[in-house]
Amino acid sequence: MKNSLKKIYHYLFDYDNNKPDGTNQYSSEILTLLTMAMHNQKYVLVTFQDGQSEIGQVNQQLSAQKFILRSTNQKLLHIVDINYLLRVDLA
Repeated sequence: MKNSLKKIYHYLFDYDNNKPDGTNQYSSEILTLLTMAMHNQKYVLVTFQDGQSEIGQVNQQLSAQKFILRSTNQKLLHIVDINYLLRVDLA
């Protein structure tokens, strides 16, 4: 009994940062969130498919699928393609 409770606890509450989770978003949802962040000048947390993440503001839209993201230190500009994004979260 104790062993099964341990397994359930680890299954529910342990989180491995190196293991990708299944919380990716559809491209249309990512596009909507990036457009909303651009118009409202909100900060976003962008998570790429390779596991890297970046926090910044969306400055402008280059094409239907590319945006310019200014990082929080305001010195770096990233061209972000929505095809390479796993998820976008608004601040």
